[in-house]
Amino acid sequence: MKVLRGLIFNNLGLKGISLGLALLVWFQVAGQQTFQQKLSLPIQFVNIPPQTEISNDYEKQVEVVIRSGRSTPSSVDEDLAVVIDLRDATPGPEKLYSLSEENIQDKPSGVEIVSITPNRIRLWLENTVQKSIEVVPELEGELAEGFEVTKVQAPPVVISGPQSRVEKVSEAQTEPISIEGLSSTLVRNASVDIDDLALRIDSATVAVVVTIEEKRQEVRVRRILIELLPENVEASLMTRRADLVGTVPLSFEGDLTATDFRATVNVEALEPRQESYEVIPKITVSEQYAGIFRLESVTPESVKVRRIR
Repeated sequence: MKVLRGLIFNNLGLKGISLGLALLVWFQVAGQQTFQQKLSLPIQFVNIPPQTEISNDYEKQVEVVIRSGRSTPSSVDEDLAVVIDLRDATPGPEKLYSLSEENIQDKPSGVEIVSITPNRIRLWLENTVQKSIEVVPELEGELAEGFEVTKVQAPPVVISGPQSRVEKVSEAQTEPISIEGLSSTLVRNASVDIDDLALRIDSATVAVVVTIEEKRQEVRVRRILIELLPENVEASLMTRRADLVGTVPLSFEGDLTATDFRATVNVEALEPRQESYEVIPKITVSEQYAGIFRLESVTPESVKVRRIR
């Protein structure tokens, strides 16, 4: 025991100094210890010139390796951003932008940037342009039996974005519009979209009108008398009769005849002369069938008439 006690308590001063020096070295080494962390940071652009846009698909995020001391907050990635200043950029061919520590915004003290991957970004800048394009409604479903879509209307929309990408787009499409079982005209607002996410649309929705009518059948009416107007003007008509082709709803059961129509040629504005004029007859249908009959064609399309006096 005496030997063990001697080993412990002999030269306490020297032993204390040695222990102090060891602790001092340990604290110094521990204080110099650093930690590395890999962060995925978004790229931000500042000072983009007016009416200028980035048109190519570029890296949206880069990997940044940082080195920091123990006291650096674990949320340091929330404060960092990779910023590219486009103050002096101009539209034109693809340009290469190098990334360095100078592009790291709001870097806390004590944080060192070890690496940035990728360390270069390719950008293509173009002028911002606008263009009006057609909207094509997308219809789905089957109408009620005996009905058909005769017209689909939607106003155009204006798109804007990089010039080369705007020029590639000629139309936009609506969301699917159901016409299942319908037998009358449909009016509804529909969302509009285009595939290119780099482009913007001035209106997210448009009013679509789908005209739905009963299916129609063709009818022919022959030998309609052509009249000269006004009655007090002397003129001669080379052709006196006209034939008509038109359509009526499938459910129409009437019988159209020549007496249900009137064909007239107005010569009041014509100057008297020896040569004949080519004039298109005006066709009118009786009030009874005005909302039923639709004219498709007239034979002949025009007639010869001579103004005598």
